Amino acid sequence: FNGPLVGLIQLGDDPCSATRDANNNIVPATASLADCLHSVPASERAQFTQQYGNGGTTNHIPPAILGQLSQKTGGNAGLKPERATTYSYGLTFKPRALPNFTGSIDYFHIRIEDEINVIPANVILSTCLNNNDPTYCSQIVRQHNTGSLTGATIDGGGYIVQTNLNIGAAETSGVDVQSSYKVDLAQRWGSLAFTLNGAALLTQKTQPLPGAHVYDCAGLYGSTCQTINPKWHHILRTTWLTPWKVTPSLTWRYIGSVKFDGNDSDPSLHFAEFGAYKQWGAVFPAFNYFDLAATWKVGKTLEMRGGINNFLDKDPPLGTVEIVSGGAANTYSTYDMLGRQLFIAFTAKF
Repeated sequence: FNGPLVGLIQLGDDPCSATRDANNNIVPATASLADCLHSVPASERAQFTQQYGNGGTTNHIPPAILGQLSQKTGGNAGLKPERATTYSYGLTFKPRALPNFTGSIDYFHIRIEDEINVIPANVILSTCLNNNDPTYCSQIVRQHNTGSLTGATIDGGGYIVQTNLNIGAAETSGVDVQSSYKVDLAQRWGSLAFTLNGAALLTQKTQPLPGAHVYDCAGLYGSTCQTINPKWHHILRTTWLTPWKVTPSLTWRYIGSVKFDGNDSDPSLHFAEFGAYKQWGAVFPAFNYFDLAATWKVGKTLEMRGGINNFLDKDPPLGTVEIVSGGAANTYSTYDMLGRQLFIAFTAKF
């Protein structure tokens, strides 16, 4: 097949390419020539050595395009079905001391063997360059003439293989928490109802290939972990059950902090994307969103609804770029990307 490559993937820079900083100064390649040669076939190593030069002023390997390298995506007719082992334990309680309170705690554990996915491109690059592992190095196809990973066709090379395959395994475990409580106010004021739905992520493990090192993305985000994985997030809603026909509510959406996966000490993640510690975006702090809403029963046949989501107009963290196969740039669904939103609706019965 000599067709065009499908898609670009956000990876920072090719560790074998020299780049330039904001002042147009040369920044040497972060990987040595010896390590970079692991990703090059023996027949092309002499030419690649000339392209690499001294890794800095004489390095002519084309760098990434705006931090993006080419990838080859697609299906795989040899895929096997996934196999999952799951179990969960739950506890529901309603204490006598709090007659208006109910709650539940559920632990879940999911392990998938032969998961259908792709080996994260950063794992491919870092493992090949650092360990000279032929399984990972075979997934790197450099351009034959330039040694770059910014190719435009399959035949010409210059890409990282990101086709679906049965990777080693994936494992997720955590705790779900749900509770509700109602407080009666003075008779003329009705009552307050509180509902909490929260989740604690304990592990988010991936094994790229059978027998390979297992890394854990709980509390991390980035192009290797591919999604944002806060260790805790919840939604707490307070509703005023008035004796009138209006029911207002306040919702608190909480998203725990996450760290950039490339700064983690795990050998599969450490400096995988930029080849060095990333200062900007090293941590996304905890985020709090607040929403206001109300319903109004105008009569027997009409109900009005309205509200303001994210009424404090909190912006998402900078750098939230979706790094998943098929994802669109700047569309992380974890955070509120649209700012303050007003809505109004009604339901009428005839």
